[in-house]
Amino acid sequence: MIKVILIGALGKMGKILGEAISKQEDMKIIYGIEREDHPDLNKPFYEGYLLKDLEKVIDECDICVDFTNPKATLKNLEIAKKVKKPFLTGTTGFTKEEMEILKSAGKEIPFLYSSNYSFGVNLIFKLLKEITKVLPDDYDITLIETHHKEKKDAPSGTAKRMIEIIKEKKDKEINTISLRFGDVVGKHTLILATNGEIIEITHNALSRFAFANGVIYGIRFLVNKKPGFYLFEEII
Repeated sequence: MIKVILIGALGKMGKILGEAISKQEDMKIIYGIEREDHPDLNKPFYEGYLLKDLEKVIDECDICVDFTNPKATLKNLEIAKKVKKPFLTGTTGFTKEEMEILKSAGKEIPFLYSSNYSFGVNLIFKLLKEITKVLPDDYDITLIETHHKEKKDAPSGTAKRMIEIIKEKKDKEINTISLRFGDVVGKHTLILATNGEIIEITHNALSRFAFANGVIYGIRFLVNKKPGFYLFEEII
């Protein structure tokens, strides 16, 4: 049985992950972690309780699953490194310098990162690596990403990863448009246009369970791995 501590347990993604993980026969959530002013602290949470202090209970888990914010994730990561616990995060909004800190954590613990844990988006990441090898230079590139109005970072982590992949092969401007409205889970459309034709690649997440399925896959992958920095797109 894989013992999970879920950090950011009652956030938008945390609630979905709690439901999804609790249904797995080989996993259980032993604690949830939330901010220190959360009104539900110390209440029962799946197999344990909702707490504020990760450090006091981390020894009991097999893996930490973190969906919080950059500042909180970096703090939680340091705690996990001290006791050599595998760490999976889907937090976005990191600076380039902070991403380097995440990558260096792989020297000490098994660490899995993705800006988006849906299988569909990660297949697009793989597809983009192949497209950019052969895409003619006269194509204009536009990326439109749409999310719910409460999402704080823009462009999204998924959009940034798409841009990063494209720029590995194409040194050109990418027009990026970020839209925030309603309760949109996440939609990304990549437009490749030249004279006479347009290619559009769209991924539309209809439910956060699309991400939860990937996280569950990632938990099983990571829990017995050697230290390393792993990207979800590379393990599927």
